[in-house]
Amino acid sequence: MSIERVSTGIAGLDKFLNGGYPKNSVILVAGGPGSGKTTFAMQYIYHGAKLKEPGVYISFEQEPEQLKNSMKQFGMDFDELEREQKVIILRIKRVEDIKEVLKIIESNVKKINAKRLVIDSLGSLEVLALTFKSMMEEIPLQLRVGKLPISPPKEAIIRKLMYNAIDYLKSLNVTTILTSEAINTEYSRYGIAEFIVDGIIKLEYQIVGKAMERNLSIIKMRETPIEGGRYGIEIGKKGLRIV
Repeated sequence: MSIERVSTGIAGLDKFLNGGYPKNSVILVAGGPGSGKTTFAMQYIYHGAKLKEPGVYISFEQEPEQLKNSMKQFGMDFDELEREQKVIILRIKRVEDIKEVLKIIESNVKKINAKRLVIDSLGSLEVLALTFKSMMEEIPLQLRVGKLPISPPKEAIIRKLMYNAIDYLKSLNVTTILTSEAINTEYSRYGIAEFIVDGIIKLEYQIVGKAMERNLSIIKMRETPIEGGRYGIEIGKKGLRIV
């Protein structure tokens, strides 16, 4: 039985993923500041809407107007897509629990029958998780009070958050991108998410003289034959593409 695929929206990338992301998967897009994570994720939502696959973009850091204005330089008009109810761009702030976050996500997904979802960024959600009462209540008491040396409470909380959140996202029948700051050899703040998600794409850049060289690596993709190595990318007038 063939795997149903969802186009990445990145020119040249689908062919390296056997047609795109596996439908209903959760993909981690990791990279340092300025590596192109937001453009990558916004492009995914934009092109999905053009393919009649509505999308929801959840940000914990940037206001919707800031995101939309930054994409206009690439010819992406999100205002029009919002008017047509093909896209929702929303910033979540001042929330008290993960259940509240997931409820906001679910209500907006259902509002436009979304097929695509972006959460930007995972790092912000991980930091918030350490303040969520319901997450603390799910951790065994011995770990909460630090009496067992088997796992720091912080790691236990993040791991539980990731399992709960990913199961919940999959129940919404959306194909999800989580953006994340890559730190050294890890792809997420606490080095946990990479073992739970279905796929990992890493964006990198380096300065060579006066030029900037950008690269994309497919680190992991379940149900997909992939080749190792890096692919050159550029961010031009139409956004990010493989070169």
